[in-house]
Amino acid sequence: MRVGKLTLTVRCIAVCAGLAGTPAAHAAGTFDGDWNVTLTCPKAIDGTSGYRYQFPAEIQQNVLHGEHGERDAGGWLTLDGKLEPDGSATLVAQGLAAPSPYATGHANTKAPYSYEVSAQFDATSGSGSRTTARKCDFVFVKE
Repeated sequence: MRVGKLTLTVRCIAVCAGLAGTPAAHAAGTFDGDWNVTLTCPKAIDGTSGYRYQFPAEIQQNVLHGEHGERDAGGWLTLDGKLEPDGSATLVAQGLAAPSPYATGHANTKAPYSYEVSAQFDATSGSGSRTTARKCDFVFVKE
């Protein structure tokens, strides 16, 4: 009978120790991996044309980096930010304006811009929205 109690005690300790380590492991890289990003900006009230970008992103140690287009060309965009353990994130989009019909206020092509994106992720998907000026939505899907 004592062997049975000892075995049960050892199993309980092993399970409890494993659970104790779970939050730290969970928080360290829950979202890590390759992701597909779709950015959709519908036609704006001021007549700015709508557009849709699809591009890859990578999350390493809960830090996201994605890039669309060719660096230093009109329409280039980077998306960066840290995901919190609960999946919330404030991402920063920076880039160079696309040809003027697609740029807010019809900015010149290659005019620099930056804005924040409020996002929420789970293990396999996420969504977000631009927090200023023009309405744009982000959809994230883990590969």
